[in-house]
Amino acid sequence: MKSLFTVLFLFVVLFSMNSSLMAQSAQGNVFVVTNFERAFSDDGSARELDSLSALYMKKCFGADNEYVVSYKVLRHWWGHDNRDFIQVVEVKTWDDITKANQRSGELFEKAWPTEAAQDEFNDAYNKYFTGKHSDEIYSEVVAPK
Repeated sequence: MKSLFTVLFLFVVLFSMNSSLMAQSAQGNVFVVTNFERAFSDDGSARELDSLSALYMKKCFGADNEYVVSYKVLRHWWGHDNRDFIQVVEVKTWDDITKANQRSGELFEKAWPTEAAQDEFNDAYNKYFTGKHSDEIYSEVVAPK
Protein backbone atom coordinates (compact mmCIF):
# COMPACT_ATOMS: atom_id res chain seq x y z
CA MET A 1 0.00 0.00 0.00
CA LYS A 2 2.84 2.35 0.87
CA SER A 3 4.53 1.77 -2.53
CA LEU A 4 1.23 2.37 -4.37
CA PHE A 5 0.78 5.66 -2.50
CA THR A 6 4.36 6.67 -3.35
CA VAL A 7 3.89 5.90 -7.06
CA LEU A 8 0.61 7.84 -7.19
CA PHE A 9 2.16 10.76 -5.32
CA LEU A 10 5.13 10.90 -7.74
CA PHE A 11 2.77 10.63 -10.70
CA VAL A 12 0.66 13.60 -9.49
CA VAL A 13 3.72 15.70 -8.64
CA LEU A 14 5.43 14.97 -11.96
CA PHE A 15 2.45 15.95 -14.08
CA SER A 16 1.43 18.94 -12.02
CA MET A 17 4.91 20.46 -12.26
CA ASN A 18 5.14 20.27 -16.02
CA SER A 19 1.94 20.12 -18.02
CA SER A 20 3.87 20.25 -21.29
CA LEU A 21 4.88 16.61 -20.92
CA MET A 22 1.60 15.57 -22.48
CA ALA A 23 1.79 18.11 -25.34
CA GLN A 24 4.07 18.11 -28.33
CA SER A 25 7.04 20.37 -28.07
CA ALA A 26 6.96 23.53 -30.14
CA GLN A 27 8.37 23.17 -33.61
CA GLY A 28 10.14 25.97 -35.37
CA ASN A 29 10.27 26.75 -39.05
CA VAL A 30 12.01 24.59 -41.62
CA PHE A 31 15.05 25.77 -43.60
CA VAL A 32 16.08 24.31 -46.94
CA VAL A 33 19.74 25.12 -47.50
CA THR A 34 21.32 24.54 -50.91
CA ASN A 35 25.04 25.09 -51.33
CA PHE A 36 25.93 25.65 -54.99
CA GLU A 37 29.51 25.57 -56.24
CA ARG A 38 30.27 28.72 -58.22
CA ALA A 39 32.02 28.76 -61.54
CA PHE A 40 33.97 31.81 -62.56
CA SER A 41 32.77 32.59 -66.05
CA ASP A 42 35.03 34.64 -68.31
CA ASP A 43 32.01 36.38 -69.80
CA GLY A 44 30.31 37.26 -66.51
CA SER A 45 30.62 39.58 -63.56
CA ALA A 46 29.73 39.67 -59.87
CA ARG A 47 27.32 42.50 -60.66
CA GLU A 48 25.45 40.37 -63.21
CA LEU A 49 25.27 37.40 -60.81
CA ASP A 50 23.93 39.64 -58.05
CA SER A 51 21.39 41.16 -60.42
CA LEU A 52 20.18 37.77 -61.69
CA SER A 53 20.00 36.39 -58.13
CA ALA A 54 17.99 39.37 -56.91
CA LEU A 55 15.63 39.09 -59.87
CA TYR A 56 15.09 35.35 -59.32
CA MET A 57 14.56 35.94 -55.59
CA LYS A 58 11.98 38.64 -56.16
CA LYS A 59 10.09 36.82 -58.92
CA CYS A 60 10.08 33.26 -57.50
CA PHE A 61 10.47 33.51 -53.73
CA GLY A 62 9.14 37.00 -53.05
CA ALA A 63 5.77 38.16 -51.78
CA ASP A 64 3.84 36.14 -54.38
CA ASN A 65 5.10 32.85 -52.96
CA GLU A 66 2.81 32.51 -49.96
CA TYR A 67 4.66 29.43 -48.63
CA VAL A 68 8.00 31.16 -48.19
CA VAL A 69 8.66 32.89 -44.87
CA SER A 70 12.04 34.21 -45.99
CA TYR A 71 14.63 33.64 -48.69
CA LYS A 72 18.27 34.59 -48.64
CA VAL A 73 21.30 34.09 -50.81
CA LEU A 74 24.67 33.99 -49.11
CA ARG A 75 27.83 34.42 -51.10
CA HIS A 76 31.22 33.47 -49.77
CA TRP A 77 32.95 36.46 -48.22
CA TRP A 78 36.03 35.26 -46.38
CA GLY A 79 38.01 32.05 -46.00
CA HIS A 80 39.76 29.38 -48.00
CA ASP A 81 37.11 28.56 -50.64
CA ASN A 82 35.21 31.32 -52.39
CA ARG A 83 33.06 29.01 -54.52
CA ASP A 84 30.22 28.71 -51.98
CA PHE A 85 26.92 30.24 -53.04
CA ILE A 86 24.23 29.35 -50.54
CA GLN A 87 20.48 29.65 -50.94
CA VAL A 88 18.32 29.50 -47.79
CA VAL A 89 14.55 29.10 -48.08
CA GLU A 90 12.53 29.29 -44.86
CA VAL A 91 9.06 27.75 -44.73
CA LYS A 92 6.70 27.01 -41.84
CA THR A 93 6.31 23.23 -42.17
CA TRP A 94 7.78 20.17 -43.84
CA ASP A 95 4.81 20.08 -46.26
CA ASP A 96 5.47 23.68 -47.29
CA ILE A 97 8.80 22.65 -48.83
CA THR A 98 7.05 20.96 -51.77
CA LYS A 99 4.38 23.66 -51.97
CA ALA A 100 6.98 26.45 -52.04
CA ASN A 101 8.97 24.68 -54.78
CA GLN A 102 5.86 24.12 -56.89
CA ARG A 103 4.81 27.73 -56.42
CA SER A 104 8.29 29.01 -57.35
CA GLY A 105 8.06 26.96 -60.56
CA GLU A 106 4.71 28.56 -61.38
CA LEU A 107 6.11 32.01 -60.63
CA PHE A 108 9.17 31.30 -62.79
CA GLU A 109 6.91 30.46 -65.73
CA LYS A 110 4.87 33.60 -65.08
CA ALA A 111 7.99 35.82 -64.96
CA TRP A 112 9.54 34.19 -68.04
CA PRO A 113 6.46 33.03 -69.97
CA THR A 114 8.10 31.63 -73.09
CA GLU A 115 10.55 28.78 -73.37
CA ALA A 116 12.98 31.14 -75.10
CA ALA A 117 12.81 33.62 -72.19
CA GLN A 118 13.31 30.80 -69.68
CA ASP A 119 16.29 29.44 -71.60
CA GLU A 120 17.81 32.92 -71.85
CA PHE A 121 17.53 33.47 -68.10
CA ASN A 122 18.78 29.97 -67.24
CA ASP A 123 21.76 30.28 -69.59
CA ALA A 124 22.73 33.65 -68.12
CA TYR A 125 22.32 32.44 -64.51
CA ASN A 126 23.69 28.91 -64.80
CA LYS A 127 27.01 30.01 -66.31
CA TYR A 128 27.95 31.04 -62.75
CA PHE A 129 27.65 27.49 -61.37
CA THR A 130 29.46 24.19 -61.91
CA GLY A 131 26.37 22.03 -61.38
CA LYS A 132 27.69 20.62 -58.11
CA HIS A 133 25.56 21.33 -55.08
CA SER A 134 24.34 19.91 -51.78
CA ASP A 135 20.91 20.13 -50.18
CA GLU A 136 20.18 20.08 -46.48
CA ILE A 137 16.97 20.56 -44.54
CA TYR A 138 17.10 21.99 -41.03
CA SER A 139 14.47 22.52 -38.38
CA GLU A 140 14.62 25.60 -36.21
CA VAL A 141 15.32 24.91 -32.54
CA VAL A 142 12.64 26.46 -30.38
CA ALA A 143 13.24 26.64 -26.65
CA PRO A 144 10.33 25.42 -24.54
CA LYS A 145 8.51 28.05 -22.54
